[in-house]
Order: sequence, then structure tokens, then C-alpha cells
Amino acid sequence: MSKYELSLSKDYVPSWTVVDAVRELFQNALDQQTVKSNNEMFFDYDNQKQVLCIGNKSSILDVRTLLLGSSTKRNDPNTIGQFGEGYKIATLVLTRLEKKVTFYNYGVREVWNPRFVKARRYGGEEILTFFIDKKFIWNKVPDNDLTITIEGITQDEYKEIVDSNLHLQDVGKIIESRLGRVLEEERYRGKVFVNGLFVCDYNEYTQGYDFKPEYINIDRDRKLADSFQLRWLSSKMLKGVDSDRTLDLIKNNAADVQYIASVDGSDKLFDKVYEDFLDENGESAIPVTNQDDYNRISKSATHKPVYVSESYASSIKKSHKYTVPLIKVDLKETINSRLVKWLDLHKQSLSNKAIRQLEEIIDDIAE
Repeated sequence: MSKYELSLSKDYVPSWTVVDAVRELFQNALDQQTVKSNNEMFFDYDNQKQVLCIGNKSSILDVRTLLLGSSTKRNDPNTIGQFGEGYKIATLVLTRLEKKVTFYNYGVREVWNPRFVKARRYGGEEILTFFIDKKFIWNKVPDNDLTITIEGITQDEYKEIVDSNLHLQDVGKIIESRLGRVLEEERYRGKVFVNGLFVCDYNEYTQGYDFKPEYINIDRDRKLADSFQLRWLSSKMLKGVDSDRTLDLIKNNAADVQYIASVDGSDKLFDKVYEDFLDENGESAIPVTNQDDYNRISKSATHKPVYVSESYASSIKKSHKYTVPLIKVDLKETINSRLVKWLDLHKQSLSNKAIRQLEEIIDDIAE
């Protein structure tokens, strides 16, 4: 039997839970299937024995993968794992939480049993150590090369695992896109997934999103994503979706579509947005987002200003059918209003005679 110590403190990633650890193992199995299509993954839970099994048809663990940073997926944009830490940290967390983890490395007839051992070289600190049995007595070898079993997974813990994994759920109503999926069910509101695995809550979102891994950067803990990146990606995803829901989000200035007028992609959506605006407000309507624009257009005899959200106005103005309006205003009214404002501002420094003369000029213009 061989022994391999990992230089990881027992308290590493102290906030990780059973769900976080199982997510890593599931992700690894999923990534292996992505890299090699005939390397099917499997996942099973026995609620009586409280044993969870994860594995792949043709994966084999090499002891070199116990090195931190060792990863076969580092440059593959279609996989989530890139750091070479996933299954080692997952094993550490599960073992720390008193779950028994066993790696049945059937492809090379090995069994890996991890546990904490006091290491003299580290002053007696408990170190995660893998004991690899190369002489295991095999009664029967299944038709797959790798199975990982986790004992002691309660039914409540398994429910949490299912809730964090879209692969184990009926996700209901979705919208497919090039960047991933829009999750329209209310239960997913504000939830962010990557390749079906839960990453974080983003309460600014009005819907849920399941992004493909090649389009999003997440940290090593798989828990955080940048706020700007999330808004940019959802905007890009929804720009390519022909949906009334997208139109509603634009009109309501939702965070999901904040950058929809700036991201790359087809501009057909903007024509639809502009037509919707005209249907609601009439052919003479002009979108405005501030008081100055409202006041300026209010003076026009041919157009009417309509307050709309920033994203709605930006989308309207990106339409091929939208033209910048030529605002015709009453010149006399403009000059009069400017003179009245000037007089109010400088009255204190003018003589009564000068004030009366200027008031007469204003009256003449008005007539």
C-alpha cells in the first residue's frame, strides 16, 4: 500500500459545505464527459444506505493528479475546472465533515482511501493523506473505470445537492441561447449557474441564468462572479433571444438588460422595441430620460416627449427605423424665456428705467 500526503491544512476553505464539495466531484465527472464524449458520467444516491456515487465510464486517476495545480483541463474553455485543486479540496472537506470517501480506481485495479493523519514533518498537524491499495481483493469489477463513493450523506444534504444542480432537476420553462439558458421559473430568480452547477445568488437579476463555462470567469471557490460581467453576459444572452419577456425587461430597466444596447449581436430586437414604443405612444412620441430633454421637446409643435427607462431609450435609439428628430421650436418663446430669466437674475443691479425698458422689449417680442 502506498501513502501520499497532501500539503493542505485540515482547515483549508473553512466555509465549504458538503454541497460545495460534492459540486466539485460532480463538476469533474461532467468535465470528463465533455472532454471525451464516450466517457459518460453517472450519479446515484441510495437514501437507505445514505451513500452517494459519482463516476465515469473510462476515467482513470493517476497519482500525479494529487499534485496541487495539476489539471488536464486548464486550457479547455468548455470545462469549469481549471485550477487543479477540485477533487483534492472536495475530499478534504468531506473527510473533515466526517463523510467517508472512497475512490474505486477500477481501471488500474486500485482503491484510494483518504483520511487525516498526524504528520511529523508538519509538527504533528493533521494532513489529508491518500492510502492507495494496489492489492485490493476484487469480487467483481463493474463496467466503468472510476467510481467515487461518499458515505453518510443524509437525505437533507442530498436535497441541498439536488437544489444546487440543474442536472438533477426538471428545470421547467427555459429559453435556449448561444451563451446558455435563461431560467424562467420563479424559483430560479436571481440564481446563477454555470454548466448546470450553482455559482451564486445575484439579487439584481429578475430571472435565473445557466451560463456556458466558456463565457464566464468564476473564482476558485466557484461562488463568485463579477457584477459587471453578470450584467454584460445576461444582456448579451437576451439580445439574441426573440422574447416578449426581453421587451418587458428593457422597458423596466432590469439589471439583466442594462448593457443590451452596447453588446455585440443582431439589432433586430431594437426594431421591435421601437415599434412597441410607437404603438403605445403614437408616431410623434420621442423617448426622453431627463427633465432637460423633456422641457426641450415639450416646446416642439410636432413631437411629444415620453419618459422611459435608460435601457428602453437606448434600445429605441439603436433601431434602424429610428431617426433623430428635428425639433422645431417657437423662436419668440425661446428668446422671451431667456430674457425673462436674465432679468430675474440681474434685476438688483439695474435701474428702474432699465428694467422698464427691458420689460417693454419682452412685451413687444411676445406680441
